[in-house]
Amino acid sequence: MGQNRTNLLESKIDIESAKDLKPIIDDSRKIKVKHICVLITLLLFITVVTITNYYTRGVSPTEETNGKEKHYILFIIGLIPYLSIPVTILNCLGLICYNPYRKVTSAIQGMQSAPFLCFRTVTRGDYPDYVRRNAIANRDKCLKLGIKNFIIEIVSDKDINVPDTEDMIREIVVPKSYTTKNNTLYKARALNYCLEGHVNTLASNDWIVHLDEETLVTDSSLHGILHFITETDADIGQGPISYANGDEIKNWLTTLADSIRLSLDYALFRFQFEYLNCPLFGLKGSYIVIRNKVEMDVGLDNGPSGSIAEDCFFALKAWAIGYKFQFITGEMKEKSPFTLLDFIRQRRRWFVGQTYTILCNKIPLVYKLGIMSSLTCCLLMPVSFSNIFIDMIFPYKKPIAFCFLSGFVGGTFAFLYGFGAFLSCEHRKWSYTRRIFVSLVCCALIIPCSVVMESIAAYWGLLTLNSNDFFIIQKDTQSRKRRTGHTKIM
Repeated sequence: MGQNRTNLLESKIDIESAKDLKPIIDDSRKIKVKHICVLITLLLFITVVTITNYYTRGVSPTEETNGKEKHYILFIIGLIPYLSIPVTILNCLGLICYNPYRKVTSAIQGMQSAPFLCFRTVTRGDYPDYVRRNAIANRDKCLKLGIKNFIIEIVSDKDINVPDTEDMIREIVVPKSYTTKNNTLYKARALNYCLEGHVNTLASNDWIVHLDEETLVTDSSLHGILHFITETDADIGQGPISYANGDEIKNWLTTLADSIRLSLDYALFRFQFEYLNCPLFGLKGSYIVIRNKVEMDVGLDNGPSGSIAEDCFFALKAWAIGYKFQFITGEMKEKSPFTLLDFIRQRRRWFVGQTYTILCNKIPLVYKLGIMSSLTCCLLMPVSFSNIFIDMIFPYKKPIAFCFLSGFVGGTFAFLYGFGAFLSCEHRKWSYTRRIFVSLVCCALIIPCSVVMESIAAYWGLLTLNSNDFFIIQKDTQSRKRRTGHTKIM
């Protein structure tokens, strides 16, 4: 480690003495106009889909047109999309209540007095050069912004060989012989090792920022983190992640398919974190900010069932204990899977991990209802999407309320894909016209492809729940020939 933790502690102060870190909230008229445009576009999407549903419906009742048996079958199939209404409402509330363009900026004079931050990256260690580059880039970004009380931690199963000359970077290699009391595996095992007494050098009120090996921090995300740890009373926070980053995009299909994740960050996840203060529908495994004593109290030794989707398991467990969540403004940067197969494998792992979570009796049922709803909608996604084609082949006279509900659900999710693509391309030097065109292409072409890939992943996961494999997708553009991402419990 380039700089001793003891020396850093001498300059570290408690959160109570960091009140000079005054936040500046970007709430200009331009930001407000952008928010109004977002809401108008959302309403436009819902209106167009609703009107389309109304004028393409049949003129005769289903029973008369298709027979009694088909009538009941089509009626049931037609109701399935309405299972997504609660999620749709929360997405709309998130967009209505919170401006996605509103950011905070912390005063520069308060940077050096901020509470201590530990940026912790967990990796298998298969791409050491890539991990080192990103760790150095994140450290330099913090220093450039004026943050002094921090350290970058790389937790790996293999040596990363960070040079001793690289200050403020600590490398932790998890011994092969290390096992936890509950036989926890994979990333959760490595994270639990960091909490061991002889490894954990953090004070109880220090903060841990969990990153994936490809995650790059930005100025806006660092400002958001500093605002979160000094101005809120929450224990756990999470912010948005953008995926269309860098000069080269390896796979535009997977990148645009991932675009809905960014819009969901600003819609559903922002509402659940900022208003409900809980992980009702889980949380992602990266860009998580947690107070050290909270992570130690909740714990990560959750056994094999909490090792595939350790982020979701930890969040629900923390929620059950009573810890408070909050949204963090400012995006971090990551990469989407390079291939369609990697995209499907990634989603399959999420599905299997979340299924293990809801089947585990360590978490009370009431805290798992949101995840159960998400998995149910995921499994029924092919049926929901098939209603578009069923209405064309077997048209029938729907009640106007059904047309509106279908338009509400379909229009909202179509908007989320388009808006996510628009936001993802914000940092690319494109005109508004080009970004709007890409967003519309995303709605028209990417949504069907995404539905197919997500459905394959869900049913593949359902059919292989007992396989216990854990796939790590490759994100290093300079080492694409090295494919060693697949591990299996022996």
